[in-house]
Amino acid sequence: MVNLSWRASFFMLFSTGYFFLKRYLSEKAEKERIEKQRFQMLIDKEKMDKELVMAKNAFLKAQINPHLLFNTFEFIHQKIRQHSPQDAQVMVYLSDMMRFAAATEHNEGYVKLSDEITQCQNLIKLHQLTQGQVFIDVAFSPDVLEIRLIPLVLLTLLENMFKHGHLFDQDNKATIDVYLVDGMLRIESRNLPGLVKSNIGFGSGLDNIRTRLDYTYSNGAEMNAFMDEDGFYCLTITITQKSLSTTSPTISSPATFA
Repeated sequence: MVNLSWRASFFMLFSTGYFFLKRYLSEKAEKERIEKQRFQMLIDKEKMDKELVMAKNAFLKAQINPHLLFNTFEFIHQKIRQHSPQDAQVMVYLSDMMRFAAATEHNEGYVKLSDEITQCQNLIKLHQLTQGQVFIDVAFSPDVLEIRLIPLVLLTLLENMFKHGHLFDQDNKATIDVYLVDGMLRIESRNLPGLVKSNIGFGSGLDNIRTRLDYTYSNGAEMNAFMDEDGFYCLTITITQKSLSTTSPTISSPATFA
C-alpha cells in the first residue's frame, strides 16, 4: 500500500514537473520569437531609413542634373551658333523639349495642348534637321489650344510614328489631328507602317498612354487602333469634355534660348 502511494506521488510530481518544464520551454521559445521579430523589425527599419536617404539623394540629384544639363546646352549653343547655325538650332529644339519633359516629370497635373503641340512641332523640325525631310502634318482647331490634358500624349504618338512609321512618302503623309466634336476631344493619328518593322519599344508607349487615360479619365476616355482599307495604321483617342473639365495645376511652359 505504501509502495502504491509512493508510486502515485512520484507520477504526480513527474507530471507536474513535466507540465512546468513544457510551459517554461514554450514561454522561452515565445520570448525568443518575439526578440527575433523585434530584431528583424529593427533591421527592416534601418533598411527603410537607408532607402529613404537614397530616395532623397536621388530626388536632389533629379533637381540638380537638369540645371547642369540645360546650362551645358546653353554653353554649347553659344559656342556653335556662329559657326554652324543649323547645329545650334538643333540644340534649341532639344533643350526646349527636354525642359518640357522635365517639367512634366517633376510636376503633377495637366499641360495645355498648345504647349504640347509646340513640342510636337519641335520634334518634327529636329528630325528634319538631323535625318532629312519627313512628311507629317499636325493639324488642330483653335478651340483645343487651351484644353488641359495629361502630358506627353501627343508626343508619344508622334514618337511612335518616328519609330514604326514610313514618313518619307510625300503623297502619303502621316497626320495627327486634334479637334472638338459633339462634346468630345478627338485625337487621330494616321501613318503608313514602316517598311522594316522596328522592335525598339514596340507598343510600350501606346500601352502607357492607355493606362494613363484609364487612370485619369476612367470611362470618359477611349483609345482604339486599327489598320484602314488603304493600309494606314490609325489610332484614335476620344475624351469627353466633361472629363476634361477636371481642374489641375498647369505645368508652366518651358523656357527657350534667346
